[in-house]
Amino acid sequence: MKAKKTYLLFGVLFMVLVSVAFRLKDGAVRTTGLQTQVIEVDEGYGYQILYDNKVLVKQEFIPAIQGKRPFKSEEEARLIGDVVMEKLKKGDDPFITVSELQHMQITF
Repeated sequence: MKAKKTYLLFGVLFMVLVSVAFRLKDGAVRTTGLQTQVIEVDEGYGYQILYDNKVLVKQEFIPAIQGKRPFKSEEEARLIGDVVMEKLKKGDDPFITVSELQHMQITF
């Protein structure tokens, strides 16, 4: 009787571990298709986050600030786009704050 319970417990534990392992593996695969692309917009630049060549995020203006102001340079747009992409890869919220913009010396 005790042996059956022990085998059952190990069987369930094994199934849970296999399930978790596959989910972690799938999560890693899902983020590998992400890339940042700088786009030209009126009077400046923006960025897109692509997943398998499909637009996931399109940001034509500097996030977190009032008004619709584009990035002044391709480098600034790429920098923030890359930060957003890394947040997505980690499973974090892809939001940018004013303090992050200031810390990265983004002109706005």
